[in-house]
Amino acid sequence: MRFQDVASEGDFLKIREIAMPAPPTGAAPVGAPTAPGTAPAVDPQAQAKMAAAQAKDMIERKKQLQDQIKATEAQLNDLRKQLAELR
Repeated sequence: MRFQDVASEGDFLKIREIAMPAPPTGAAPVGAPTAPGTAPAVDPQAQAKMAAAQAKDMIERKKQLQDQIKATEAQLNDLRKQLAELR
């Protein structure tokens, strides 16, 4: 069975119009280039501070994970000792 057997082209276009929402009035179409100079100004110092803060956070998170691994390994060793005593 083909699409033409089910509906006419006019019916398809009506369904398509209902299914696809129209962009808001005044909105640029998707993929349309933006006007030059409309990007917000970015302060290089603020951006550098943000990058440094993110790097510091990542280092702290890494340290926390390493500490957590050490604690888990110590717990695992204790459990192995307990298991050995039970044998």
